[in-house]
Amino acid sequence: MVRVALLFIFLNIILIDVQAQYVFFPNSGTITYERKFHVQNYLKRNHLNKADLDTWDKMFVDEVVKNGPMEIGTKHSLTFYDGETLFETIKEDYPSNYRSALNYLPVLNDSKTYKNQKTNMFSRLIHFSGDEILLEDTIPVVKWRYTDEYRNIAGYDCRRANGVVQDSIYVVAFFTNQIAMSGGPELIQGLPGMILGLSIPGWNINMFATQVELNNKSISGQLTKSKKVQPKSKKETRELLRRSVYEWMEEDVFQKQWSKYLF
Repeated sequence: MVRVALLFIFLNIILIDVQAQYVFFPNSGTITYERKFHVQNYLKRNHLNKADLDTWDKMFVDEVVKNGPMEIGTKHSLTFYDGETLFETIKEDYPSNYRSALNYLPVLNDSKTYKNQKTNMFSRLIHFSGDEILLEDTIPVVKWRYTDEYRNIAGYDCRRANGVVQDSIYVVAFFTNQIAMSGGPELIQGLPGMILGLSIPGWNINMFATQVELNNKSISGQLTKSKKVQPKSKKETRELLRRSVYEWMEEDVFQKQWSKYLF
């Protein structure tokens, strides 16, 4: 009887081991995210309380606070395949009061971001004043600290990690190791799995996956069809934007604007 019991236990161990070998951890697919920006809280905290806010800025901010939405919701997609990701905005027809409020969004709204983990490089296509800039540089490093908080997002079990990017921007991420690839929206990554939830408390932004579709779509790193648009480093892009768009800004104010291009 003892031998039969031992044999039964042995066979179960083998069966569990065989099943473990065939657990499917996908490394390609498309994730749809919904990003919510609480515009009213952000403007009241970052603009209306500024003593040096000039008359024109105050007029525009007051208009958005008075007639703009409480919250802006936008949709985005992240395609991932064998160490590469492509993050982009899903184009929609927004209400008219969205458009003015989107100007105050502390991250880029209409851009494409390609990341290649094998080369540790990213490319980001930026639109401004009818022109295109192709920013290309190394992927920013996020300093992570794991927590014991867990949440289910889009059917995947996720663990919370707190991080700091650009030495000052605090982020909260929920990642799952059920998707084998280390990745995430925007330029955020560096955890042992895919980030399905992302929160930036200082910017009043939350982004959570609503759908995960597994597929074998390959990714192209070519973000623009224009041959005139050549890649520029962070330093070159910063100098170009400073000179052509934000020349009138004080340096500390410009630095805050610049941070959204590196997020």
